[in-house]
Amino acid sequence: MPDDSSLLRAPRQSAAAVPPKLLLVAQSYWPEPAGSAPMMTDLATAFAAAGCDTTVLTARPNYPGSRVYDGYEGGEQDRTVVDGVRIERLTTIPPAGGGLKARLLHEGVLHAGFASALARGRVGKHAAVLSLCPSILSVAMADRFTAPGGRHVAIVHDIQSGLAGALGMGGKAAVRAIRAMERAALNRADAIVVLSEPMRAVLRGLGVTRPITVIPPHVDADAVHPLPRPDQPPTALYSGAFARKQGLEQVLVMARHLATLMPEARVLLRGQGGLEEELKAQAKAMALTNVRFSPLAPKERLNEALSEGDVHLVPQRPEGAAFAMPGKAVTILAAGRPFVSTCLPGSALAALESEIGAFLCTPPEDPMAMAQAVARLLADPARATAMGRRGRAWVEGNATRAVALDRYATLLTGD
Repeated sequence: MPDDSSLLRAPRQSAAAVPPKLLLVAQSYWPEPAGSAPMMTDLATAFAAAGCDTTVLTARPNYPGSRVYDGYEGGEQDRTVVDGVRIERLTTIPPAGGGLKARLLHEGVLHAGFASALARGRVGKHAAVLSLCPSILSVAMADRFTAPGGRHVAIVHDIQSGLAGALGMGGKAAVRAIRAMERAALNRADAIVVLSEPMRAVLRGLGVTRPITVIPPHVDADAVHPLPRPDQPPTALYSGAFARKQGLEQVLVMARHLATLMPEARVLLRGQGGLEEELKAQAKAMALTNVRFSPLAPKERLNEALSEGDVHLVPQRPEGAAFAMPGKAVTILAAGRPFVSTCLPGSALAALESEIGAFLCTPPEDPMAMAQAVARLLADPARATAMGRRGRAWVEGNATRAVALDRYATLLTGD
């Protein structure tokens, strides 16, 4: 198996055979609307639709909020089948506040439940196992669910030690401990998937020696597709979690500059998470009359909700950009809309922007540059439309569920 798959690798010409049975171990899954859950849900349902007996072992849904969703608290839906996927849910304590201790409690309780599920026979060993980081504990536990002679593929969405260090979560000793856990758990996997070339380089630097393949985030390109623009003011849209790694404070400052550059434009912040009240208070203190907050759209309205953004916003904290790849970027491209991202030269998004020309990159922590880029696209609908078409074309060739299913199936079967 090659160890040098490109971020922009062309799709395979023939579909790979899927394994007869598959277990996915991940702390996030449907109906969670943000983070890694939508992509993992789509991957699981794609395997099920291809004829694979698919089981997901996950937490009771809580992300990106701080409590378990209504209707799930007492275990009412701990064993269900949705879209052909058997879902086994376990209790957890959602991480209120987002600090390292709260996250460790959340993950520790959940993964103790994973171990119990295996010991009690609720979920058995499988010949094909996919795990997702975050959490690295999911990767470590998935190894125990892999049958002798089976294959375990670990998908790394976030490199937790890097994000913890970059975002100041925990001290140096905590970061070293997470790094050691990542190295040990990932080196027990048969194959590893990351979302970008910089993430592969970071893992190699951590001492991970297993084969690493780059597969960009994927999207259901049938469910998410271009729609006509609604009759509305020019709109810049952020949709996703309100969390530290996004660096959303710079979006508020950007909105203040945009009010001067284009008074008729509005900034819509659609999401939820630990920073929601803090962001609302900051917007109020800054007297931002062009900013509006709204909840995340339900799955059945996702495509319509994406069309409300003439230009989308993909902010990132620069110190964490090498340790994660925003999946929302691919969803926006599938919707045929351009976006403005904050990223450094050499980052995954900067490389993708250079390749396909479907969005704009601006320097991190430079809200004026971001506002100017947004204003340029809002003022030039023809350019924005052309960029949206390029983004959609790239998704159709590189990031659909069919492409992802083929590549993951190949890794799981060892073909």
